Amino acid sequence: MPKCQSQDCGKEIYGTVITAVKKKWHPECFKCTECKQKLRGKTFFKDAKENPLCEKDYEEHAAPKCKECKKPVIGEIVSALDKEWHPECFVCAFHKCKKQLKKEPFKAKDNQPYCKEHYEKLFQEKPKDCKGCTKKIDDSKWIEAMGFSWHSKCFVCQGCKTAFDSGSSFVKQDDKAYHKKCIESL
Repeated sequence: MPKCQSQDCGKEIYGTVITAVKKKWHPECFKCTECKQKLRGKTFFKDAKENPLCEKDYEEHAAPKCKECKKPVIGEIVSALDKEWHPECFVCAFHKCKKQLKKEPFKAKDNQPYCKEHYEKLFQEKPKDCKGCTKKIDDSKWIEAMGFSWHSKCFVCQGCKTAFDSGSSFVKQDDKAYHKKCIESL
């Protein structure tokens, strides 16, 4: 027979056994470690020592606190930058943006999350000159390819002379970029 693992009991269990948080309990012994409220049939959590807690005591004693609002995080949680966040609190730190980043790529600066767009605008150093036209790159969009920086309109296929679409691939031959179809027709 299994023994009840309640600190107050330790007796053998006959009949109904509750198995929770890697332990076995009499139904009447399965209680919140803090307030001693019975937990059978109720939502419960566990603390760092694997002891059961009711929701109220979990929020008060063991739940991680959201980095942004400092309230307990119960349910869905975003873990990022070595902190926990409510999904609705994990947003771009740029004060005019506040875009939710739960499912978005983000970059960090000074342990704060930024959407990709604002990170690039605020922190990414712009290259000085375009490899194609040799003029200064002063807009917020440019391409890094083949070890150089290019204006979007200057990074073109050497076969058909059209610019590469955003995210399109190219084939490098003799230090020049080509569309796959153009390289095949050479």
